[in-house]
Amino acid sequence: MPTKNLPAFQSLSFLACLVFHLLLRLLLLLLLPATLLAMASRGKAVAGASGVTVTVASGPRYRHYSGLRERFRIGDEYEIIDAKEGESFLVNKPGCLLLSVDHLEAGFRLPLPEVAKALLNCWGVSPIQLTPNTWRYICIFGVICKIKEIRGSADVFRAHFKLSASRASGADIYYAKHRTDRMHIGLSNKYSNNKGWMDRLFFVRHRGGGEWGFPTVIRSAQKDSFPKLIQDEARASDRLLRAGVRNGEGYVTEFLLVKYGLSKPWTAAELEAGRDQEANEDFAEHIPVLAHMVYEGDDVTTVVRVPSAVRVGTAVTTALVAPPPAEKRPAKARAPEKGPGRIRLKKKATKEVVSAGTRTSPEKGDEASRPSASAKRRPVLFEESTEEAEELCAQKRKKTVQATPPRG
Repeated sequence: MPTKNLPAFQSLSFLACLVFHLLLRLLLLLLLPATLLAMASRGKAVAGASGVTVTVASGPRYRHYSGLRERFRIGDEYEIIDAKEGESFLVNKPGCLLLSVDHLEAGFRLPLPEVAKALLNCWGVSPIQLTPNTWRYICIFGVICKIKEIRGSADVFRAHFKLSASRASGADIYYAKHRTDRMHIGLSNKYSNNKGWMDRLFFVRHRGGGEWGFPTVIRSAQKDSFPKLIQDEARASDRLLRAGVRNGEGYVTEFLLVKYGLSKPWTAAELEAGRDQEANEDFAEHIPVLAHMVYEGDDVTTVVRVPSAVRVGTAVTTALVAPPPAEKRPAKARAPEKGPGRIRLKKKATKEVVSAGTRTSPEKGDEASRPSASAKRRPVLFEESTEEAEELCAQKRKKTVQATPPRG
């Protein structure tokens, strides 16, 4: 090859290589979407065969609770709006009421009773600013007034409970504490703290755009002083001075809340199903509430989540991957046959009350002296008089003596 043609040959070779690389890149750009689509389809097929629900990881995530409306009988006139992950109780959405699942477990129901509305207006706070135990006190107070046929009002409640700031829960969070020498409401030890209730938030809104009738915006509470009671309110407060209740959380079951007018009346369908009968009093507590995270734009009706852990009275955590069907598991790894599990949002911790007619004498043996398993568990309402206090101490001493084994 002549030397003078060498530069021209090198230029042609360079152009050929450049064109080849451009064509190769163009081909890759054309084939890449199809390859990714095929890989995604294959991944979805594998995931579908293994029972895993595929969720597109796009947009913000929201807390979603399935079974929330059925468990707490939230009417269709209210719209439930999921709270975004990371949103705190300080978030304000116009027309929306911020709540926690723990508030519903504590007896909060919609529509709110007039006494609760009056307390919120008197204190100048929204429902989310009150701890769950405060809502238990409000609901149990309403039940006690119904039982004792007392017209309980917001001022009567404030005469026995004082609103105080909760340092443990954060700023602008408040709780009701007992005043000295007033009525006392006792709860089980598992309700001694309110940790984690701010992690289970959601919003509720009137579909018709109605007003709530109480504050819904976070603000500092007004100073709570002892109210001035006159006439009927003063007499009602005096009748509650020595009243007390043990295991008061037993009063916030759906059956008792409806019975004493703190929850909406039974619907025609519920009456037909016998929900107003004592035999079905714990039907609502058997409705599971599952919590899981959904991405923006997801169809929550198709999102499948399986509970991995249940903490009684607090959050219900869920797994993101569903297990394979039971028929595809190995025989040695298959669990024994059991009935369907039940998820309880709260566990009744009430004192067992046995009438004198159902008790048997100790001579029949230890098994006969135990109360029947069918005995109803109820919270105990009592008057803290001197005679009953002495009788209670005598009963405790008698039980201690009977439980002490004889010395040989």
